[in-house]
Amino acid sequence: MSLERGDPAEQELRRLATLPIGPQIENYELSSDPNRLFNLVNYAEAIPLPEHVPSYADLRKGTYPVFEKFLEGLRERLRGVRENGKKVLIVLGTGGTFQSAETDHGLAPLGSLRESFNALGLPEDPSVYVELCDLMNLDSSQMNVDHWRFLAEAIIAIESKASDIYDAIIVTHGTDTMAKGAAYLAFMLQGFPKSIIFTGSQEPARKRGSDAKDQMERAITTAKIASRTERLIAEVMIACGLRVTRAVWGAKLGDKTINVFGPWNQPQGGFDASDWDIAAQTGTLHKLAPALLDYGTGKSYGSLKFARHAIDHEHKGPFQPFTDITNPADIIPATLTDKSPIAFAGHLIRQRINILTQLGSATADDRLVAIALEAARRGKIVLFQAPFADSKVQAGTYAAGAAVRTHLDVIQRKLPILNTSPAALDAKTNFALSRLGIKQVGNSPGLGVFYSSEDLRMFYDLMEQNLVGELV
Repeated sequence: MSLERGDPAEQELRRLATLPIGPQIENYELSSDPNRLFNLVNYAEAIPLPEHVPSYADLRKGTYPVFEKFLEGLRERLRGVRENGKKVLIVLGTGGTFQSAETDHGLAPLGSLRESFNALGLPEDPSVYVELCDLMNLDSSQMNVDHWRFLAEAIIAIESKASDIYDAIIVTHGTDTMAKGAAYLAFMLQGFPKSIIFTGSQEPARKRGSDAKDQMERAITTAKIASRTERLIAEVMIACGLRVTRAVWGAKLGDKTINVFGPWNQPQGGFDASDWDIAAQTGTLHKLAPALLDYGTGKSYGSLKFARHAIDHEHKGPFQPFTDITNPADIIPATLTDKSPIAFAGHLIRQRINILTQLGSATADDRLVAIALEAARRGKIVLFQAPFADSKVQAGTYAAGAAVRTHLDVIQRKLPILNTSPAALDAKTNFALSRLGIKQVGNSPGLGVFYSSEDLRMFYDLMEQNLVGELV
């Protein structure tokens, strides 16, 4: 069915395009029957979670009582091991490829963590004892803030129950959302006193020749090194590939490469122990701090010294967990180029959080910048993101997009331009909104959800703080 300008149905579609998506909106379905109404939001809201994907409430009701039984006997099980001088590592399983097996529909997480772990055939290490615990068994594409929140709360419970009994925690996780899950934990568990190491694999642990064995061996080695009393690295980390990376710097590099994860914001070369002296003198620690360990270049010790110095250089306060994140991030990033202004305006209306990616040295389509700034003036959340890890985001280098640096009187500041990994930015934005507890003050037909200038100023101020070393 084609619509001509002036056609009543075309006019109605244009009117609906200016409205926020909500249960009250009914859009025309372009079919042979132009009077048939269809509401995509109602359709979306009617789709339940698959039965095998638990919500946070399901986890608290069904899984946490089982986890409490694991906690009850934990001290008794581990006391003798600890007294014998072994490192005690707790491995929490969440599923992912590591625990997957072949089904009629493809790989799916099946079986227990114990089955997958035993299949690895790890060499005996008399210096280490590993305690396994199944928390959930999900494909990582189905993991969301519900599951990461529950994981964080389980780790808090372990620390509260047995802080003097264990040395580090390893989390098995699917690789597709590992960077985001690890970043969420870094924000929710700020100041956590021990190492938390995410790992996974690109082939199931029960598959012959899988990379899972190497990945777990590196995770265990990292846990042993990072938990040494004389140079404890109390960080959330990703040990999957040839590098061990701070959670808020982690990025997946590929599906088949041996170097699965690496730092989002640093060159690929290894670092020597002497590098941190130069970085400290030049004030560039926050930009140059590398992967914590580098198994690929043979510079592990130097990288460790460098990373330890960088982490010490930052302020690390007491353990202050915050896990009360109840909404998904609701972020669909938009790039500020080659978009219809009308379509872009509709995007801003419908989003609770707007992250807009600039180009190069902060260039952008001036029309889109004008629309974004007007939305921000009227109470929408708008953040600008650097396009690359090495971007020097300097609005005004080029005339195009220079208005990004406009001072907005209504919030008495400029909008933040942030340079951090996409996964960390998603997690931080949702964390900051939840931590501040700001509430929407309106939801208008032409603007969607908006907030007060005072709350927005607090939110933008928090986003520009380097909470866990995530900003570069």
